[in-house]
Amino acid sequence: RGIEIIGELDWAWLQVRTPVVAVTGTNGKTTTTTLIGEMIRASGRRVFVGGNIGTPLSRWVLQGPDVDCLVLEVSSFQLDTASHFRPEVAVLLNVTEDHLDRYESFSAYVDSKFSIFARQHADNTGVLNGDDSICRRRAAELRGHTLLYSRHETSLNARLRGQIAEIEIPWQGSFKVDLSRSKLYGAHNEENILAACLASSVMGVSATAMGNVIDTFAGLPHRVEWLRNWNGIDFYNDSKATNVGAVVKALESFQRPVLVLLGGRDKLGSYEPLGEALARKGKGAYVFGEAASRIEGELKRFLPTRSFPDMHAAFDAAVTKAETGDIILLSPACSSFDQYGSYIERGEHFRALVRGLQES
Repeated sequence: RGIEIIGELDWAWLQVRTPVVAVTGTNGKTTTTTLIGEMIRASGRRVFVGGNIGTPLSRWVLQGPDVDCLVLEVSSFQLDTASHFRPEVAVLLNVTEDHLDRYESFSAYVDSKFSIFARQHADNTGVLNGDDSICRRRAAELRGHTLLYSRHETSLNARLRGQIAEIEIPWQGSFKVDLSRSKLYGAHNEENILAACLASSVMGVSATAMGNVIDTFAGLPHRVEWLRNWNGIDFYNDSKATNVGAVVKALESFQRPVLVLLGGRDKLGSYEPLGEALARKGKGAYVFGEAASRIEGELKRFLPTRSFPDMHAAFDAAVTKAETGDIILLSPACSSFDQYGSYIERGEHFRALVRGLQES
């Protein structure tokens, strides 16, 4: 009948006359989106942060308030129904296997993520992770300005030298930001900070404002969140790690033996990369939920692996096995919907279990 059907993101964007920064990626979206919002706010401007987190863009369109900039987290599901959406700055953090229970192939999922750049003009900007092989390979597809960041390479637009982030944007110049006082834990958060600095700089944020946010931003719950030291064992809540790539990044953050709690509803990706990471860092895998049998089958050749009916039982077994100096990490690699209503509910259950441990 010639009637166009559009998604919520498209409908809302068509009403917007305010500059938009949009962030997507398999992992790190919420932290990076929040960081960018805080950096722009620290520069003295009014900002709305939302989209796939917090308040939907459509609600802001209908209810306001007036702002100078919109910073949006955008999921692949939202991008799949967008044929008009064109952010002034688009950020792609990484692409690893996820949502293969929804997409017909990993290639289709990758295409969905890259569609965030599809309608950008020559004066728009794309920010990509130069350490991610897929991002690096497909960066040439972008129509606008392309900015790359890396923890390892020193020739890209944002790079690390020790704890100093060096930022260089061809049409703006260069500056440095000290990360040594950052409260964000892990190498993956260094990547998130580099991405946030590039996007914020394009939006006119000063190095001073960025540095002030980096010094004070404490991170978000359920993302490699330290909870407690009990009898020499550190407990970390990473319930938001709902895919293998996120767990691998979490494991890279630690130098001590890790006992990891894994499981939930399977997303049908391969656990092979996780097994390789656990062979290097893991002391044991304690798996639970619907995916327990499959995870145990794929991981047991890499390290000791046991399956349990639920997280409580897996937690008790890990606590019994752990020794002084070890880390117990909830980083499930699966969605929560077999036994919990959300990753938040799962993380709060883990928090309660840790809180309930009695000092000995």
